[in-house]
Amino acid sequence: MLDAIVVGGGPAGSAAAAVLAGAGCRVLVADRARFPRSKPCGDYLNPGCAGVLDRIGILGEIERTALPVPGWRIVAPDGAAATTAFSAGTGFAVPRRTLDHILLARAAAMGAAVIEAARVTALDRGPGWVRVTIERGVGPGGYEHLSARLVIGADGLRSAIARMIGAGALPRDGRFTVGAYLEGLDGTGAPGERPPGEIHFARDRFCGIAYLPGGLANVTIALPAGALRTWRGDLEAGYWTALRAFPGLAGRLARARSVGRLRASGPVGYRRRQAVGDGVLLAGDAAAAINPMTGQGMFLALRGGELAARAALRTLDQGGPTRRALAAYDRERRREFGDAFLVSRILDDLAFRPGAINRAVRAMAGRPALGTRFIDAVGGVSRAAAVMHPGLLAALLGIA
Repeated sequence: MLDAIVVGGGPAGSAAAAVLAGAGCRVLVADRARFPRSKPCGDYLNPGCAGVLDRIGILGEIERTALPVPGWRIVAPDGAAATTAFSAGTGFAVPRRTLDHILLARAAAMGAAVIEAARVTALDRGPGWVRVTIERGVGPGGYEHLSARLVIGADGLRSAIARMIGAGALPRDGRFTVGAYLEGLDGTGAPGERPPGEIHFARDRFCGIAYLPGGLANVTIALPAGALRTWRGDLEAGYWTALRAFPGLAGRLARARSVGRLRASGPVGYRRRQAVGDGVLLAGDAAAAINPMTGQGMFLALRGGELAARAALRTLDQGGPTRRALAAYDRERRREFGDAFLVSRILDDLAFRPGAINRAVRAMAGRPALGTRFIDAVGGVSRAAAVMHPGLLAALLGIA
């Protein structure tokens, strides 16, 4: 019997598997995709990710592969702009196709077994064991049963494991993202510069830009479900029309063209009712997904995978992963990520009040230190709750 089966080989699952395998556990990672594979994502890791990447042992490889992101350029609905810089560390821009391949390879190098193109179709539990049924191929013999003392569900937004343990449904509405890789985007800075990331606001949506190795830019729009429904007749036309409506992008698209297909995902900004069950932990987007505006999604995935692995190790050593024993993991997640989700909800509300975001961006443009304090808080350099300091909020809103 295995010690742990990790369902999902993305950032959360691979991080968990690397930690468990490094501690001597018998671990298997199963993912329905074949790697390397592309994934809808903003392709941005905030500075807070560096510590997790270092503990997993791949920070150096990410630094050699990614482009550094020294800060953010924020553009308000009225066109006002502020360029900010982190006070310490840097973010990273790296395609998910590359990042996930590096992470999964690290888990394998630490000793985890990996099976790809493997879809989990059932989960059964008994005293001291969890069994998953995996479909590999079609026809007779295409299924196999694997047993472990514990399962970590890190299988993403529409997690089969979350559904199988009754962890709660996704919201029907919320925000969705539509993104593309663009080449030829004007105004990206001089050759050799380290361009900041960008975030552009409009009345009911925002757009994030991460500049990637090879001259591409990940340009992703987040918008309400209702607005996205109006695009269904022509997603491509809706995407380009929306881009041209951002004041900071309207004049930069003459030479831009997409490379590959548009990528849509969502909803974002949710938490499951619970992240544990008897013998089961949820991690990454299977447990929760933060609004992408704060750029903390990858940190929550990587750190969440690390927390899940540490919780698994504790319970495996202390009599078994019962739901009661695993409940401490749920509490630990809430302590670790509660501030980030609270700040995300508040910023999401403020961001779609054009007057408020116009004032905030003008305040950051006039007081660069204010912008640094803000992006440090949402970028993992300082605690997320720091953005809720009354003095910082008053300054951002132009009342101090």
